[in-house]
Amino acid sequence: MKTRLFLPCCLTAAACLLAVSCQTAPKPADPVKPKEVEISATAQADNAKLAAAPQEAAPPALPADHWLAGTSDVPDMVPATIAPDAPRVLLREHGPAYLEQIGTERVLHLEGSHYDMGFQHGALMKDEIVQAAARIMAIGNISWKGNFAESLDEAWNRTSAHLPEKYKEELRGMADATGLPLADVQRFTIFPELFHCSGFALWGKATADGELLHGRVLDYMRSAGLDKWALVIIQKPQGANAFVNVAYSGLVGSVTGMNDQQIGVGEMGGGGAGKWDGMPMTFLVRECLESGNTLDDVVRIMRDTPRTCEYYYVISDAKAENGRGMAYGVAAFPEQIKFIGPNEFDERLPHPYEDAVLLSAGGRYECLAARAGKMYGKFTPQTALDLMARGVSMTSNMHNALYKPKTMEIWVANSTVRHPACNLPYRHYDIRALMASKPGK
Repeated sequence: MKTRLFLPCCLTAAACLLAVSCQTAPKPADPVKPKEVEISATAQADNAKLAAAPQEAAPPALPADHWLAGTSDVPDMVPATIAPDAPRVLLREHGPAYLEQIGTERVLHLEGSHYDMGFQHGALMKDEIVQAAARIMAIGNISWKGNFAESLDEAWNRTSAHLPEKYKEELRGMADATGLPLADVQRFTIFPELFHCSGFALWGKATADGELLHGRVLDYMRSAGLDKWALVIIQKPQGANAFVNVAYSGLVGSVTGMNDQQIGVGEMGGGGAGKWDGMPMTFLVRECLESGNTLDDVVRIMRDTPRTCEYYYVISDAKAENGRGMAYGVAAFPEQIKFIGPNEFDERLPHPYEDAVLLSAGGRYECLAARAGKMYGKFTPQTALDLMARGVSMTSNMHNALYKPKTMEIWVANSTVRHPACNLPYRHYDIRALMASKPGK
């Protein structure tokens, strides 16, 4: 029996369009209505559920002179705020791995072999992984039209042939530490392949100082309360690149990450459920982070690896083009892949800019492009965070991240069941500093 998906592919929602620059002037092209793109069922369902829930008090009105004014008519659009600095507090340790808290946010540090990192993850976050796995199964059993467990097993069986052994070892380590059956960990890991946002990169002429800024909006199931398991995970695999993964307890793959080679990757889900004869998307992103030293490496990995479903990406490298920076939009299908760089045009994206890559869908794309034009040449981390305000982020907005790959800085906001991520404070992390020392040492 043919199944129909109701959740987004790999912890993401909203089928997306790609936009990249093809003009030198910062003024947007005359408005052209882009082709309609189907928004993911999960994003639509979550937005409807949130709209029907008791409404929170409206946030303070946007100042009339703020640059966001007039860019969207959503009532809860507010500028981004950045949380004040907070001390690092060591919560618990397991060998070289440890969990720390900074303000209300948590950072998980893992290092060693892939089995070791899986075991460390499982040992430090055991209760949360068990709870999250149960929550995912409960959601899937309700939302998936068919036998959810059987579909998960089919997806695993078809994708696992394309999964490097090192990641299977990491899953075994997690299973050993948590006591969960390996099959349960595999199901928890593979569920994104059954379900099917916005992103951008700005650099060169688009930013105030010329440095690359890479933003990623994750619109997903905010109402499900998965934010309680939110983590920033810093991993140092043996013989591979160190990287930061904006994630959740138990997530071994990645949808939002940056590595120590100044590479950034953000993923947006499309369609293609059931096309599972390739490497699972979350592990494809993870492989780009672990093994990608240059933008060309990431292009090669994405191009040459068998792929699943339908996905869109923004990939960036702050050191490319002799340190000027560079990014691509990527439209990836099992049968073909397209990389769209600066000064290239895609008919679905009618508002291109030089030194910019923009991804979103429908009215959110229009809003993103208009905001990019309004602040072109003036973008700083603060205004790039503003760029992701409501109008671009959906009510289902689950997490947002802004990378500054050159300096390995990242700003992250996570949602609550009451508020989208974009309306809550962003935490700034200096990843190099966090990797250099343990709190209290």
